[in-house]
Amino acid sequence: MTGKDTILCAGRIYCDLVFSGLKGGPEPGREVFADRLALCAGGGAYITAAYLSALGRDAALLGVLPVPPFAAAVTTEMAQNRVTSLCTEPEPGADPQVTVALAQGGDRTFVTRRSGAALDLQKGAALPDAGHLHIGELTTALEHPDLIGAARAQGMTVSLDCSWDAEALADRRAQACIASVDLFLPNAAEAEALKQNGIIAAPRVATIVKRGDQGAVAIAGGGAPLSVPACSATVLDTTGAGDAFNAGFLSAWLAGHRLADCLTRANRCGALAVARLGGAGALPDLTDLAADPAPAKGAE
Repeated sequence: MTGKDTILCAGRIYCDLVFSGLKGGPEPGREVFADRLALCAGGGAYITAAYLSALGRDAALLGVLPVPPFAAAVTTEMAQNRVTSLCTEPEPGADPQVTVALAQGGDRTFVTRRSGAALDLQKGAALPDAGHLHIGELTTALEHPDLIGAARAQGMTVSLDCSWDAEALADRRAQACIASVDLFLPNAAEAEALKQNGIIAAPRVATIVKRGDQGAVAIAGGGAPLSVPACSATVLDTTGAGDAFNAGFLSAWLAGHRLADCLTRANRCGALAVARLGGAGALPDLTDLAADPAPAKGAE
């Protein structure tokens, strides 16, 4: 069930194999052991949708499911988190779309198998009814150049995460793509890579730069950057923290809150995410957080 209150999240859907508690990184010819392993639904679009739902928003996911047996873990978790599935089945014989995440020392590295197109969309077809479209990664927007226009034609506002992809970050089409959305939400490394590649990030409303334990910065129009510090957190696994941040920001921005409050709620969601293993898992009810966008201590 979708409607104008729905936030439609679109992007690649993965099954994440998250290894944590590593004593060191893998080296050729040697084996390392993890203290924990979590099998989770993954992909930026899904994790953002899951946190939006936990925050009390109607969230729907548009993408292509991984192949069996990984699809079962994804669909089970989606149902737990009350995310409406608008997903399609993979092509017969498709490779597994999985990510191996190695969490170590407060950060993580990834090995990902990307299989086929991010979305199964017919050219010229209408999108499901929604009030806002969030695209989980720049690569998806570049692969589906009609997606943003279709959302605009249906009266949606649009946000875009970046997600690290060296080719996408150097793609000359990225500048026009970013300029066509309302909100662009890269992390600091992605924003710097775009700058180094000569790509100007100038969306319609604001660029929101995620800086981890340094907080976040909003750059809106020609105004001065607005910085809000991070919330304190015990870091277990940073997988999905940026996507949780997105959900916090969008839930506040779409409700009409000022930018400082949007950043504060986003940072609080990111802090919750890093204290959990995996991108989302079975999330608790976060509606109390959404109801109180109290400014962070020391917010500028």
